[in-house]
Amino acid sequence: MAKKRKPPAQPGQDWSAPAAELPGDRDELLAAAVVEIDAAIMRGDGAAAEAASDKYEAIIWKMNGGTHVGSMADHDAPGQVIERHCAAVPGDVPLWGQRGQFLVTVGDMRALVEYEAGYGGPLGAHFQFHVIDLDSPFISETGYRSHFDTARGLMTVDEVARGILAALRAEKKRPVMVEASYRDRLADDPLPAWLAGLEPPARREPATVTVPPGFVLVDVVLPSHRAFIARRWAAEAAAKVKAARAARSNAKGKIKGAGPERDPASPEPTMTCSTVKADDAEPAQGGPASPEATIPGGSTATCSIARNDDGGPADLVEFKPGQRCEIVSVHHPVFAHYIGKRIIIVKVHPDTRQVWAHDDRPVTYKTNRAGRRVVDSDPSCIQSCYGFDQLRLIT
Repeated sequence: MAKKRKPPAQPGQDWSAPAAELPGDRDELLAAAVVEIDAAIMRGDGAAAEAASDKYEAIIWKMNGGTHVGSMADHDAPGQVIERHCAAVPGDVPLWGQRGQFLVTVGDMRALVEYEAGYGGPLGAHFQFHVIDLDSPFISETGYRSHFDTARGLMTVDEVARGILAALRAEKKRPVMVEASYRDRLADDPLPAWLAGLEPPARREPATVTVPPGFVLVDVVLPSHRAFIARRWAAEAAAKVKAARAARSNAKGKIKGAGPERDPASPEPTMTCSTVKADDAEPAQGGPASPEATIPGGSTATCSIARNDDGGPADLVEFKPGQRCEIVSVHHPVFAHYIGKRIIIVKVHPDTRQVWAHDDRPVTYKTNRAGRRVVDSDPSCIQSCYGFDQLRLIT
């Protein structure tokens, strides 16, 4: 049922009629958000899929106070709340319109796939392919490929993803290997926990062999009756090198913060909501409760603590609006020029360990044609999202 992608909902569109037919119970609203869409697509019923998609948009419209304006603006916006609440269990194949992660294999190529609704709502599809075996051919030299598509009738999400992966692989005239620089970086990025029991295990060795202090890399040719001793020594040394590398990474404290390592392919913070709920389940003082606090699984986070630099107990810091920070790491080498840039925090999201911030630059002014002094550039008007582990607090 590959059909033309529907344009996104217009901010001024009136959804009062379809919203009036929705159940009043919040649980029923969320339960119906994606189930009807998937059922219609799997039947190949285009009209029913369109109607279910309109119902999904009407749910967002209703939860957002009768408007689509700002429905996906931030972490607490109703559109994002629904996506997180309806997300599939990591590792399970999601329904159409349901965000999730799963494994796809085409021949000897294995890929971690992230799926979410694409442009135009639930009938659109956005697939992100991440390499698993760094020493095998992939569809991209970077180990990552993004692909936009549409829902296809009578096919599950993983069947469509497998077909896309096979087509992208067939486009390559020759096998494409992950470049050494990307392979070295990806080797330090852990895969999601649900892939821990993968058989055969994921091959994540770096392309560049780094020898820690105290070790020496040697090549040796031995008779067969002595080779087993060298192999045993090599295995023991490999374990020690791995432990030494991990200890050195922990000491740096730039990638590891107060929590676990950030994994770009993991469902957190973009796909789950795992925060701490107060015992009394009441909103925090100083503002109303967020939309997420009103649905099952919603919660109120109360902590925004991260580690700074060496990660010692004395370096625990709390991110707050107005603080100045320096960017110390980025999620992709293409943004390496951002390292060292200073920013000012505007908003903190403890549950996702992220902040919204703008460049630490002064406001500039100019004189217009009427001779009046007006603002030329205000850095606070352009804000970006950063993870706690990407920042160092400037004291």
